[in-house]
Amino acid sequence: MRRPFSSLISRSSAMLTALLITACTAQPATRQQGSVASAGDTTSSSDVQRLLATDREWAQVAASSRNADSVAAYWTVDARVVLPGQGILNGRAAIREMVAGTMKIPGFRVSWSPDSAVVSRSGDLAYTYGTNVFTAPDAAGKLVTTRGRYLTIWRKDDEGRWRCVQDYSTPGPAGAV
Repeated sequence: MRRPFSSLISRSSAMLTALLITACTAQPATRQQGSVASAGDTTSSSDVQRLLATDREWAQVAASSRNADSVAAYWTVDARVVLPGQGILNGRAAIREMVAGTMKIPGFRVSWSPDSAVVSRSGDLAYTYGTNVFTAPDAAGKLVTTRGRYLTIWRKDDEGRWRCVQDYSTPGPAGAV
């Protein structure tokens, strides 16, 4: 008997592991206020800063915009989003629908802040990680805030703009930041 969900999780985990190993083997050489630049790549520091700026800009758009298209534009067409207790969202259209749905929930808020970023030597693949905060009503309608961590994998599009291709979020331990 085939288990498609288990297979999908295994493939996603394998891909994430491969991407992280690839990015991490660049041996980070410098750390600049929440950034990591890859050794031997003269453009890494500026790429890291641009990526962190893009992630912060996206967080601002997500926190303040009521336009799902503006938020969804930061994901690639083939992006995946993995949230705790939810099915995997595949593709920008499905992700956009999720974003539009959350915008209709009274009191829903999301925010995040990247801690660091790593850019591959080739300069076209990277990841950011940091903290996030989700606020949403519980079953009784009381607003509940959940703090957690996230990892996003980015790639540059044909125009040189960073777009998120994989987006993982997990709640932190109770009381954690």
